[in-house]
Amino acid sequence: MADTTPQYGVLLYYKYAQITDLDSLFSFYESNCNSLSLLGRVRLSPHGVNVTVGGKLSSLEKHIAAVKSNALFEGTDFKLATCDHPVDDKVAKECGFTSLSIRIVKELVTLSSDPLLKSPEISNAGRHLTAAEFHSALQGTGPLLEKDSPTCNEDLVLLDARNLYETRIGKFHAPNVETLDPGIRQYSDLPSWIDDKSEQLKGKRVLMYCTGGIRCEMASAYIRSKGAGFENVFQLFGGIQRYLEQFPDGGFFKGKNFVFDHRISVGSSDPNVIGTCLLCGSSFDDYSSRCRCAHCRMLVLVCDSCRMEDALYVCELCQKYGKGVQSVPSLENGKTQVLSLQEEHKLVSLDTKLSPQLPWSHGKVMNLQEN
Repeated sequence: MADTTPQYGVLLYYKYAQITDLDSLFSFYESNCNSLSLLGRVRLSPHGVNVTVGGKLSSLEKHIAAVKSNALFEGTDFKLATCDHPVDDKVAKECGFTSLSIRIVKELVTLSSDPLLKSPEISNAGRHLTAAEFHSALQGTGPLLEKDSPTCNEDLVLLDARNLYETRIGKFHAPNVETLDPGIRQYSDLPSWIDDKSEQLKGKRVLMYCTGGIRCEMASAYIRSKGAGFENVFQLFGGIQRYLEQFPDGGFFKGKNFVFDHRISVGSSDPNVIGTCLLCGSSFDDYSSRCRCAHCRMLVLVCDSCRMEDALYVCELCQKYGKGVQSVPSLENGKTQVLSLQEEHKLVSLDTKLSPQLPWSHGKVMNLQEN
């Protein structure tokens, strides 16, 4: 008997454009998404839209058709992927896939938390490269990037515009190509990192990538806004998702692509795991347990053997900047649970007031004790 269960899917797309009537666009999304029973996030700003929604595949296709009928969305890259229906309510809720959230916001992505930093003009964003062009650039082959010697990668820099917890489970790696991982907690930390590394980027051909492309738009424009010596900035069109569709064996991408929906991550046919458990260092790249840092709330990788119920952990960045066991708030009863390590201290607390995430370095689990 044929399976009649409707196929489920996830749709991602964004569009930078001047929107003069946000209220009308809000009404369209509210009506269309509710009528099609789509769940997820819709963000509208005077500068464009950013959408991640899930539902029946047929409903998502109808949504795409309706959006395409608006000339505002001409040229939009609709990234539609089939997947299983969410089965983990905790993950689905945390990712915003148990309801429909439509908001009007100031910015589609917050480039910086500094109110004095003016957002760059999106029209100055780096040139889009298709997955094939991006791949050729990393190979050092083909007529590329306005260079007389396209096979020379000495001045090529590969820049990951994602957060540390994302890069911990998957990233690009190409031989003889300098790769920069900012190691940031959140996207708004990227401008200050770029400022600090400006001399390292100046005069280079900068290849940028992120999950689906939207973060590279603003970040590449920020780099190019620095003027002379920062002109040659390029971005992977459609992000890692489009690259893996073009190169299902992974190509130069190793590991899994972290995604902000119930799927958590999407991999290639390559089974190799690059992530590691923050406590024991074993190969591990599954964020479905949603373990987070007790200080900054970034996701951390904790394998099944090391994980304990209601435990909290200190991420590698917090540890790097001196936060540890002593600085974690205690519970109302004054008790805290701590994993004591001989080489370094990795905190585990009973405080359950946590949220967002990140991973870190290796350690050895010792005994559990109460203070």
